[in-house]
Amino acid sequence: MITLRIPRIETSRLRLREFVEGDIETMVKIAEDPETSRFITNDGLPKDREHAWRTMTNLMGHWALRGYGMWAVEEKASNRFAGYVGPYFPETWPDKEIGWTIAREFWGRGFATEAARIALEYARDTLEWTKVIHVIHPDNWRSIAVAERIGSKRVGQWMRGGKPLHLYGQDLGG
Repeated sequence: MITLRIPRIETSRLRLREFVEGDIETMVKIAEDPETSRFITNDGLPKDREHAWRTMTNLMGHWALRGYGMWAVEEKASNRFAGYVGPYFPETWPDKEIGWTIAREFWGRGFATEAARIALEYARDTLEWTKVIHVIHPDNWRSIAVAERIGSKRVGQWMRGGKPLHLYGQDLGG
């Protein structure tokens, strides 16, 4: 077994940590949820358990290949996995991103904003990124609001799979 050194970060309500096998049940809920899937999958359709597993292992593999990646977001009060957030830059992406996905049962509680802020600080202070983007579906007003709350503005558009996506972003200094 390969052990990745993934730093843990905590806020007052959240723990950003490595993924564990038990996170798969919530990953499946995220993948199967039509309201979430329409914003995060290439075709906008809900996905199955296999897709959820591949997504989780992809996010973990990003740490091995790049030395950074998305964390599992855990609600500290309940120790429940709530989604994922963090630095992301796959080979085909237009730039370095801070992304987030929160399971619907945790929506409306400010978790995405809280987790994205700490991930942004990590990207600036630890990874020494000087700018960051967020790739957001044009109809995803919740994620647009998160991007704006953490200081990002619309900076362009990116076509993926023949569909336009908004790019939000900000300079991080440096």
